[in-house]
Amino acid sequence: MPKSQTSIFYITGNGRKLAGRIAGLYPGAEVLKFNSGIFAERWEASGNIICIMAAGIVVRAAAPLLKHKATDPAVVVLDENGSYAISLLSGHIGGANELARRIAGHIGAQAVITTASDVQGRLSTDLWAMERNLHVEDFGKLRKISAGILRGEAIRVNTEYPVGTGGLPREFVPVDSPEEADIVISHRLIDSRALFLRPGNLVAGIGCNRGTPESEIREAFEGVFLEEGLSVRSVKRIASIDLKKDEKGLLDFARNSGLDIEFFSSGDLNNAALKYNIAESASVRSATGAAAVAEPAALLSAAKLSDNCTLITPKRKRGNVTLAIAQAEFTL
Repeated sequence: MPKSQTSIFYITGNGRKLAGRIAGLYPGAEVLKFNSGIFAERWEASGNIICIMAAGIVVRAAAPLLKHKATDPAVVVLDENGSYAISLLSGHIGGANELARRIAGHIGAQAVITTASDVQGRLSTDLWAMERNLHVEDFGKLRKISAGILRGEAIRVNTEYPVGTGGLPREFVPVDSPEEADIVISHRLIDSRALFLRPGNLVAGIGCNRGTPESEIREAFEGVFLEEGLSVRSVKRIASIDLKKDEKGLLDFARNSGLDIEFFSSGDLNNAALKYNIAESASVRSATGAAAVAEPAALLSAAKLSDNCTLITPKRKRGNVTLAIAQAEFTL
């Protein structure tokens, strides 16, 4: 799940004053005097970390905390005079480049951006993907794609989704099959050596018996997606009935999978069952007051992503778990 907290670190009095100016950009930002212990604590909770001090101090403090650019916070370093805002870590996916530009514009500084695609005015595939809610499945392959773009190579792209008004970037060349593509944009499991970009266009509706452990929910979830040839990376969120708001196994599964979870009342589920012509289950009605759970929950949640949504996997029961999958319309 994305981290939204902004933490601003300073060392001196002048740094504290500059931190106060920057904090106005980010309501709720924490302004903290730097020490390595607090820095490490805030690293885990923060989406943005802004440091007003020498870059070397920040590099040494951050080095043992680094995991991956997809999860590390955006880190920007400023000098105490506020002359430069340097994008230090997680420039694209983390948003440090944009963070540096915004701070620089606010305080009248110069943004310092060193990522090659920005310097050369080339497409940043990871940023393009993030802006379109596409999950990058393999960052090793992404690096090779990015290097090819910097060399001026055309990147072959296969997608099953309609392309919006702006079209594909000039660096991308559409191809008809995944086998000939460098990038495949799909929610399906396809045999290809390409880099897969996964849209967040699927919702899993889940019902379960009381006390079902996380492990059983995960086994059912992953098993159904594999059998259906669908990528779990394309799941935007999961959905269930509000009676499950305190269901530990389900909540643990959502949290440990990095997925949001949405709950609906029995009344909302019943209305959806009528709207989408979903068959009633007598046992589910008796236990929950709802005609069904997994199918209407999936569709109700998917309808929030797009008015046009369909149930692509009717309910599948595995032990104590029932799961259905809805697909929302997606446009690049």
